[in-house]
Amino acid sequence: MVTKLQFFRAVGIVLCGSLIVGLALLPCLDQARAGDLEDLLQQVGEEYAVGYSSPFLYAFGPAMNSGLYQTADIPLSRLTISIGVKGMAAQIDDGDQTFQRVLEGVDLGAFDPAFAGQTGTVVMSGPTLFGDEKTEGTITGYVNGLAVFEETTIPGLVDTKFVPMAAPEVSVGGIAGLRAIVRWLPEIDLGDYGKFKYSGFGGQWNTGQVLKNLPFDAMVGFSTQKLEITGLLEVNATSYYAAVSRGFSLLTLYAGGAIEDSDMSVTYVYNDTGESITFSRDGVQDSRLTLGATLNLGLKINAEVAKGKMTTFAGGVAFGF
Repeated sequence: MVTKLQFFRAVGIVLCGSLIVGLALLPCLDQARAGDLEDLLQQVGEEYAVGYSSPFLYAFGPAMNSGLYQTADIPLSRLTISIGVKGMAAQIDDGDQTFQRVLEGVDLGAFDPAFAGQTGTVVMSGPTLFGDEKTEGTITGYVNGLAVFEETTIPGLVDTKFVPMAAPEVSVGGIAGLRAIVRWLPEIDLGDYGKFKYSGFGGQWNTGQVLKNLPFDAMVGFSTQKLEITGLLEVNATSYYAAVSRGFSLLTLYAGGAIEDSDMSVTYVYNDTGESITFSRDGVQDSRLTLGATLNLGLKINAEVAKGKMTTFAGGVAFGF
């Protein structure tokens, strides 16, 4: 039986863990202060902004869909509560640190008024928001293969191949083999990076009620989550998954597969025209395989790696009874 004192001590440890994870993310956020994302986007048109900002979705969509479970064992008739913090991260490829977009048969006047009415090819290239902060992008216009104009654009926001995030997580389950999970962060002002909000929920079900006498625990689940930089962008991520696990004394090994998707919408005002620009993008990852382990030392500590089109990592610490 867990006493109240033990419970509140454990909650304190979990909250301290949340603080430690948050402090670990500060270097990344400090780097982001090299430029304000909204201010950077406001300097370019929609076509450029799509290429520049899409890696934000490619990274955060899969990261949000990580760390959704650490065991498939859900009691059928015993109430369980878990409070913890999860850290998730996506590893982006070199190709997501730069981009190139080629527009053929376009009116060059949309990019340089001196060539209004003249049709040609426009090549946009440069760092993405996760690219080199000291290198500016370019927009180059071509007529019959010859460059007729070139203008510089914006640099990267934060030069990184590793995109982390963290959030508190609460789960309640044990009734009819069901478990509900909630992740939530209030609006946080990250200075030049913008105001950040994050929330999500999901459910899981113990399939042992149907698939009996298995040598392991099995469950299915779903999750839906939303991340916002207020007034600028919103990322939504969903996941439908199945997982199995087996306990060995203090250690539980687990594995799972998921079908998932994510999307992003961006809204900003283009300074050159005063036009309000809105566009949306779909994520690149639609499935994953996950392998992980959980160590139960009173506090449950887990770590996992998942592979889809992106490689993601997740880990957490939780107290439960």
